[in-house]
Amino acid sequence: MTIIWTENMAAERYRPQGWMLPRALELYREGMNRGWDRQYGGFFYSFDPNKQPIDHDKNYWVVAEALSASALFARRTGQADFKEWYGNVLAYASKNFMDHEHGGWYKLLNRENQKYSDTKSTAPKTDYHPASAFYEIIKTL
Repeated sequence: MTIIWTENMAAERYRPQGWMLPRALELYREGMNRGWDRQYGGFFYSFDPNKQPIDHDKNYWVVAEALSASALFARRTGQADFKEWYGNVLAYASKNFMDHEHGGWYKLLNRENQKYSDTKSTAPKTDYHPASAFYEIIKTL
């Protein structure tokens, strides 16, 4: 038996379902509340099965993704907590990851937000995550 995939089948498969937005909001809030380092700012990188941080380094791409998710949910829901998260994460990124003199984002910081090196995204990725995040943010405007 041969099944031919049609555009209608693809559209049906990816049509938003009623459960998706509430579940996405739940996952977002869990990630933001558990992942945010309340002492130094930024996001812990990974967690153990008991939801305790095991990697305290701060990765640039995690911050970029949090920015775009915050902006998209703020636009979609109009709820103030997403706008607040967006502002907090943007301020953190600007202070710690963005190189305002030479451009780009530093790749990795320690828990106290000190960079390990001046390394930024390596080719061919360049600043893929920040650029993509801001592209999505601009689309929401």
